[in-house]
Amino acid sequence: MSRTAQILVAIVMVLIVPLSAQRPPVMGRNAGVSAGHPLTTSVAMEILQQGGNAFDAGVAALLVGGVVEQDLYSLGGESLILVYPQSEKTVTSIVGQGWAARGATIDWYTSRNRTLAGSGLDPVVVPGALHGALTVLEKWGTMSFAQVSARAIEYARDGFPLRPRTARAIAGQRRFIDQWPTNQKTWLKPDRTLYEAGDTLALPDLAATLQRMVDAERVAAGQGRVAGVVAARDRFYKGDIAQEIVAFLKQHGMPWEESDFSEFYSRVEPATSITYRGFQIFKQGFNSQGPSMLQSLNILEHFDLQAMGHNSADYLHVVTESMKMGYADRDTYYADPTFVDVPQTGLLSKAYAKQRASQIDMAKAQTEQIAGDPLPFDDKVKEWKYWKAGVGGVGGAGHAELQRAIEGGPVRPGDEDPSLKDTTHIAIVDKAGNVFDSTPSGGWITGGVIAGNTGIGLSTRGEQFWLDRDRAAQLRPRSRPRYTLTPSLVLRNGQPYMAIGTPGGDNQEQTILQALLNVLEFQGAWYPNLHTAFELPRIQTFHFLGSFWPHRIDANRLDLETGIAPAVLESLKARGHDVRMVAPFSISGCATAVLIDLRTGTRIAGADPRRDCYAAAY
Repeated sequence: MSRTAQILVAIVMVLIVPLSAQRPPVMGRNAGVSAGHPLTTSVAMEILQQGGNAFDAGVAALLVGGVVEQDLYSLGGESLILVYPQSEKTVTSIVGQGWAARGATIDWYTSRNRTLAGSGLDPVVVPGALHGALTVLEKWGTMSFAQVSARAIEYARDGFPLRPRTARAIAGQRRFIDQWPTNQKTWLKPDRTLYEAGDTLALPDLAATLQRMVDAERVAAGQGRVAGVVAARDRFYKGDIAQEIVAFLKQHGMPWEESDFSEFYSRVEPATSITYRGFQIFKQGFNSQGPSMLQSLNILEHFDLQAMGHNSADYLHVVTESMKMGYADRDTYYADPTFVDVPQTGLLSKAYAKQRASQIDMAKAQTEQIAGDPLPFDDKVKEWKYWKAGVGGVGGAGHAELQRAIEGGPVRPGDEDPSLKDTTHIAIVDKAGNVFDSTPSGGWITGGVIAGNTGIGLSTRGEQFWLDRDRAAQLRPRSRPRYTLTPSLVLRNGQPYMAIGTPGGDNQEQTILQALLNVLEFQGAWYPNLHTAFELPRIQTFHFLGSFWPHRIDANRLDLETGIAPAVLESLKARGHDVRMVAPFSISGCATAVLIDLRTGTRIAGADPRRDCYAAAY
């Protein structure tokens, strides 16, 4: 695209952003932070200014967020992390995603007429958030657990002010809270009335649990920093904290043993990546939905997006169709690689992407969910024995009607309240160019049971399994669910360029893909104000099997935020998309990101206006 054309696109794109959304750029020479809560961002900045690196700051932010953002995640949830240490010059994935109990089998659930509906103890997996965080601190941090947990313990012990969305989450879960005495003790006032926005909420049980971990670190301090961090982590997973959680689960009839905790570990592995127009995009592996966005980018590389024009009918059509293809493959092939041979090289093959791109009809929307066949492009996997989208069974356009008939209700996935369960994101770059990027989630106020006196809300991430032996992502003992959490890291010429992520469940890849395309393809429209790249109107397809129980689909539905031209909506309708216009800034998500300006080295941070996310730099 010529410089003149870029300027014209920039003018058009800025004009469609409401004036109320205009915010000054956030830039600094030393560091940038963007996260889902002002206190989370604040503690990361505090640690950086105390001399900690991005990994110390990231763990501190994750711990504080797990106290103050429990409408979005808790320390009983999971933490999925990408790191780029300058000392290693590579991106590493830390999978702090819990696994199911050894006694958790499909037969155990079906013989008791139980499901994995995402509330209570049935869908519980091992809390992975603390293991993932402390693995980062152990391997790449410079500070002690006592140092990085100090603010989290303070907020839990002395209290923190409730923001409105957290107060709403507590009020909305009153019926569930009343079912569990431990939740009443945690989330209600002593007289059993509700906290209001602005009230101070203290969590003494959670503070005591974190303090026990600090105490374990102190005992081992003579052996060095790393030994101390490991001791703190071991007390949670191998000591009295784990024993209390397991005793609570067994008391309520769940098939857990202490070994399910003591043998748990966060996977540390190379990140999964592709190249896109000279950038290297990194995600976690095929136990996540992350590679689906990589597949979409591989497909989109075959189209001239700049020539189409941002948010034109052709642009939105091809972006939507590429996402549909990525989701169909996700729902078919992605699963825990410890148990399933996933055709990884085939799915990310450029030749496979070229084939998929050729299947996009620019005049017609794909109305059924149809997976591709990556096996001819894979160097290892030559046979697929599980269900495949578009080849019999549930998963086509009629699946929505089938689900409604089974459940007796008309709920569509896009009509559910997005505030009930959600996620957050933390992106940090420090002065040395180290990058921490994490999407923590789970253990919510919504549906998470507080385990005994630990203050830990248990993750219900097991609801992302299938109780179906035909599915690759089925429940298996000690397997990890195919999760939605998906941090993203971008390099240019081997150096870090951007870390980005978002809440939003299944919609996370859609938010990140659109935000990333705004940044990479249309730089003239936002530079240097990263906020602007995230303020632009978005679309959302529901053409996938929902990751959360009961895995609904709303095939071919496409939502457009107001601000996209009416003529574009009509053109998409004419191509067969089931289109509806929704309010500005209403599509679920809150992109938070940090970026290193390749020209100047300036750290730029940005945050989406769709939530009270917060970016800072210095």
